[in-house]
Amino acid sequence: MFLALLVLGLSAAVPLSIPADQPICNLYGIIKVIGTIVGVLVAAYAGFILASTHELTERNAAKSLLSGVAIGLIVIWLAPLIVTNLVGASGSVCGWTS
Repeated sequence: MFLALLVLGLSAAVPLSIPADQPICNLYGIIKVIGTIVGVLVAAYAGFILASTHELTERNAAKSLLSGVAIGLIVIWLAPLIVTNLVGASGSVCGWTS
């Protein structure tokens, strides 16, 4: 318990700021591009399945796939904003400001 309070105190005392030129931000950029491309391709596939079949189980699977793609893309694109708000960053995190 004491260690958790100490870590919380230290994290609140030190402002978090990750400049956009750091390697972790470059890795995030690569993941964002690849994830977006794959997400668009999977969404196109699911849309094709949804439009071309009349079987209820396949249509439900395609709808599920589309909702998963939407949630995944939202998480990928909003990750820096989520991190910024969760840790209470006062500076920018990979180009996102709080």
